[in-house]
Amino acid sequence: MKLTKAQIVFVIKLLVMVLVFGFVGDKLLDAWHKAGSKPVDIDWRFIPLIPIAFIGIMITNSLTWLWLARRMGDKSPTIPLLGAYTFSQAGKYAPGKVFLVLMRIDRTHRAGMPRELCVLSTLLENAMYTLSGALIGAIALLVDARDHPLYLMLVGMAIAALLTVFHPKIFFFMINTALKSMKRGPIPPGRRFRFRHMIAAVGMFMPVWFFGGMALWASVHSIHAISWHVYPDLVGAFALSVSLGMFSLLPGGLGVREAIQALFLTPIVGSPELIVVAVALPRVGQILVEMTLAGMGGLVNARMTQKKADVSGPPAPIDSAMQ
Repeated sequence: MKLTKAQIVFVIKLLVMVLVFGFVGDKLLDAWHKAGSKPVDIDWRFIPLIPIAFIGIMITNSLTWLWLARRMGDKSPTIPLLGAYTFSQAGKYAPGKVFLVLMRIDRTHRAGMPRELCVLSTLLENAMYTLSGALIGAIALLVDARDHPLYLMLVGMAIAALLTVFHPKIFFFMINTALKSMKRGPIPPGRRFRFRHMIAAVGMFMPVWFFGGMALWASVHSIHAISWHVYPDLVGAFALSVSLGMFSLLPGGLGVREAIQALFLTPIVGSPELIVVAVALPRVGQILVEMTLAGMGGLVNARMTQKKADVSGPPAPIDSAMQ
């Protein structure tokens, strides 16, 4: 029996989804075995804070991405777009990380978002997300290095460099360079964010780091009693680990994030066995939350058919979209 083009596309999508979910399931089992193989007593009263924190992270990220898309002129229905966002998060655990963008393009286009706008808003989201986390992480390093003049100077220079990236000319030069490497056209001046809009976008990501710090604190406190005084350090540790994990070739920053968090936790926890469990528990909680919300998001627009045309029309200039 000869398959039609639509059936071939469906089979490919199904195979991709099976591969993604299979890969995520394997990593979830691996993280769970690492946590369960250590002779550590876990106080399960604090564990519910971990999925709650990652739900907060997902809500913050999805709303910020939606805000960016709206500022670029998109007028597609809100609920299907949020469903597409949560659904696409499963793709970041696939090797190469490209599946996240492909899954988001497919589902947002069903709701009427132009493919080009989806790519641009996702690229801006990732850039501002990384910049926001790097800034918080650098500030945490600055506090830790206050008694070491050389480290203090180096971290201060890093923060100054990060702040220069906030300038729209520098930021969009980097974005357009990335687009050029993807063989896409640059973002025209009329659609670029102004400085105040960039500050607002990066600021909207700030709750992510506070939620992440809460997840890390709950994980550590469940195996080793600590006070809330270390919470700011854990916020910085989480933010820095996520930002550096974005540059990792591994799916979802696996391994890189845990290694950076372990460096911060070593003087707090001390025991290698406890550190392994402390960084594994948040990863398990994150994957469970993201895959659950991905399934729910997939159901939101699963029955929507691919749009034959972009119902939202061409993206409006940023200045007019802001009005």
